[in-house]
Amino acid sequence: MQYIILDLEWNTAYSNKLGHFVNEIIEFGAVKLNNNFEIIEDFSSFVKPQIEKKLRSRVKNLTNISNEDVANAETFEVVCEDFTNWVGDLDNTILLSWGDMDIRVLIDNCKYFFNDDPHIPFVMNYVDLQAYFMSEMELPKGQQISLANAASLAEIPTDEFSLHRALDDSELAAICFKRVYKKENFNKVIVTCDDEFYTRILFKPYVISDINDKLIDKTQFCCKCVECGEMADQTSDWKFSNSSFHAMFICRDCNIKYRVNVQFKKNYSQLNIKKNVIAIKKGEK
Repeated sequence: MQYIILDLEWNTAYSNKLGHFVNEIIEFGAVKLNNNFEIIEDFSSFVKPQIEKKLRSRVKNLTNISNEDVANAETFEVVCEDFTNWVGDLDNTILLSWGDMDIRVLIDNCKYFFNDDPHIPFVMNYVDLQAYFMSEMELPKGQQISLANAASLAEIPTDEFSLHRALDDSELAAICFKRVYKKENFNKVIVTCDDEFYTRILFKPYVISDINDKLIDKTQFCCKCVECGEMADQTSDWKFSNSSFHAMFICRDCNIKYRVNVQFKKNYSQLNIKKNVIAIKKGEK
């Protein structure tokens, strides 16, 4: 088995064809690790922009990549083919990236340049290294840690690395990976990149705004008084604004008014519900 850690840099480019912005990849960087987690090969290539020729100032300042660096590079199609050949044995390769944003950007670029085909040609097995690192370090799931902060947490010096450059970031991510690797735990998070993988990663979470949507759990549309524990009476209709449903209630025994906010957010495999019950003080609305 070989491990490949990939990092990408991209430019935010406006596509006239699509009518919206696209994160166009401008640099590939990767390292190939053997079973001892030693770097045995690396890959580094600029990518010639085709959607927008000039790089944004923010991108140039962040990455130190210039327009001249990418102007004479190969196109995404060519670099993607070169990278696939460099990877080699796809069935015995696990690709890792720091967070899944690189994978999402790769999918967008593949769709754009390969006639709406989202499939990444060099990914068969995948691990989100950021999520795996956070799990091993027992960090909160809702938190996202940058590569630089992860290295600091793992007491890995970063002085010799040029952060926000693809090859250097992949090399630093490889050190973080080796520092936390535990075979049994790691094997549990390897994902096969089948059709379900693409369906899941392309799914865009959304907040439900239709109160009659079949996913709505209407048992959440109630209010229990925090003082007496009895059910409060609803005094207004449910309305939707600011990503949540809200209505007013009153506990007549305690003479306390409440505002209840309920949000239903659909993720790929579950429905997340957030509910807030707020007591209204006198003079407030």
